Amino acid sequence: MGGPLRLTSEPGPSRLPAWAGLAGAASAALALFLPAAAPTAPPDAGAVPTGSAPAVPAVAAAHSPPVTLAVPGHVERLPIDPVAQDAHGALDLPKSPSRLGWWALGARPGAAAGTLLLAGHLDSAEEGPGPFEALHTLPMGALAQVAAADGTRHTYRIVARRTYRAGTLPGDLFSAEGRPRLVLVTCAGAFDAERRAYAENLVLYGVPA
Repeated sequence: MGGPLRLTSEPGPSRLPAWAGLAGAASAALALFLPAAAPTAPPDAGAVPTGSAPAVPAVAAAHSPPVTLAVPGHVERLPIDPVAQDAHGALDLPKSPSRLGWWALGARPGAAAGTLLLAGHLDSAEEGPGPFEALHTLPMGALAQVAAADGTRHTYRIVARRTYRAGTLPGDLFSAEGRPRLVLVTCAGAFDAERRAYAENLVLYGVPA
């Protein structure tokens, strides 16, 4: 997943863009160096923690932005950059698969409501497979640790896994409302060399531990 991640132009219920998917158009070089398919997406598992239930509204000023993510034993500490939608309707993720993007219009770590969404490229032509390839084998119950800019650390337990066709991610993944949860997103499935995009998105859901 080496390129732009598309958002739809329609606002969601909270006036936030609903992400259409992590199609991840890759550079032309990517098709030359990567296999025709990403790691096979694992089967769906667990019960998705809903993000639509009412909760205490989050107060952004009371919580600091995320700066790193780690899943001990699976994903080493990765730096996180705040990202938003660009002029072309894409989520402007860091180019390197070793850095993650945080949907800055969603929740912050430790907030009483909303979805903390972190997304990363699966790979790149320059760096090869990235750390988020580990999401394909991450077991249910794994603990994801998100460090915030104020020095606090927030732990989430992974409770569900879903694969969505590119362009069909649920809009509530981008909401600052509802029950607090963590969402980790990357690409999966076959890589289309002509379109320079992966066919699916892999999503892991976590709840505060």
